[in-house]
Amino acid sequence: MLVILMVREASLRSMLAARLALSGIDVVSMERVDPARIARLGGVAPVLVADLSATREQPGGLPALCMDPLWQRLIVVGAEVDAVAPHLHHVSGDDPAAAIAALLRDGGTMQ
Repeated sequence: MLVILMVREASLRSMLAARLALSGIDVVSMERVDPARIARLGGVAPVLVADLSATREQPGGLPALCMDPLWQRLIVVGAEVDAVAPHLHHVSGDDPAAAIAALLRDGGTMQ
């Protein structure tokens, strides 16, 4: 599983990258979505983990990310809901690493 980590807060990004990597998940950090780079990494249907500020900086924001067929799943850290999609999950900022790990482990069945 390839997880693209697009998190602006450095401490959160480091913690998520370490925790997910220790779980055996391939993690790549990006400032912006780069489909060509993802394809070179072998990213077929990757998972995007992002914080709200990162999604807002993408062209079209979270709604555009939700409509992009590139993503198997979108996980957004934060409570604000900008869009709704079957493959979109919001996790709170309280313990996002545990919630994200559970979503990845359970195949996205938790909400």
